[in-house]
Amino acid sequence: MSKLLSQEEVDALLSQEAGPEFGEDLLQKEKEARLYDFRHPDRVSKEQLKILRNIHDNFARLLSTYLSNALRTMIDVKVPTIEQVTYLEFTMSASDFTYMYIFDITNLDGSAILETDPNLSFFIIDRLFGGSGSMINRNEGTPTIIERSVMNNVSERILEYLKEAWQHIDVLQPNILTFETNPQLVTIAPASETMIVLNFPVIARNFEFYILLCFPYFMLEPILKKLISQNYMTMMKKETNEEDVKNLTKTIENTNINFSVELGKLEIDVEDFIELEEGEILLLNSKIKNPLIARIQNHKKFLVSPGKKGKQRAVRIENMIDEEGDVL
Repeated sequence: MSKLLSQEEVDALLSQEAGPEFGEDLLQKEKEARLYDFRHPDRVSKEQLKILRNIHDNFARLLSTYLSNALRTMIDVKVPTIEQVTYLEFTMSASDFTYMYIFDITNLDGSAILETDPNLSFFIIDRLFGGSGSMINRNEGTPTIIERSVMNNVSERILEYLKEAWQHIDVLQPNILTFETNPQLVTIAPASETMIVLNFPVIARNFEFYILLCFPYFMLEPILKKLISQNYMTMMKKETNEEDVKNLTKTIENTNINFSVELGKLEIDVEDFIELEEGEILLLNSKIKNPLIARIQNHKKFLVSPGKKGKQRAVRIENMIDEEGDVL
């Protein structure tokens, strides 16, 4: 008569048959498990999110350059974080007072939102009007007509750079429809509709602000289908044509740079500096026959000789130099 196996012996045989990898596979599957809300499923795939981040990384760089030039100070726009939330969650998380521009895109259904941190708006307005940008906190409600006009122009430029960032994927033509400061009065989608929210941190001086772009999923759905790696890489590898070269050349030609010439240096006590009067002469450390250093954007670039051209003061470039001042 054959012997009956106990439960412990059966378990031991099964574990030997499965091998050591069986337990490891189960452990690995447990590690990969994550929470998932079936009421609010992610409608944008990880691959599409990665490409969206790349597109808007370029948008952040364009925006950073524009704001830095317009405000005459260093502005850093960071890579955005992208979230998928319902429209109800988006409006509930918005500030009671904000700058919201509702815009549509030609050939796409629905409307989207460009939201600017109110403190960033005040910073921009103060800098454009010649201020230092230090007064960013204001408790006033409705912005003035002049402030509205200024921020309308800035918002239109922001959307132009959005169009430029998307140009390799599709032709997007944003058009501002209206402006609102109370997010509870804005309805661009049903409460349960999935929204794609891009949050751009903006660093200016010692302040941190934000700029938000919010799109309903149904609005971007037609072009999201194009956002797969193979198609995206093919679009990005498009050969440069003559029109691109002309546009780039025009942009470079219209770019303003700082050109300055260093006449010399002088060390002086604060006490003597305070007592300076009109007509006094200061002796610099450079001789009249020595070449002067010319700087571009505060970087040493040329050795120059001073002189005149007609009635205007001028300099003649003698040599190119490196940052250490050595002739190239």
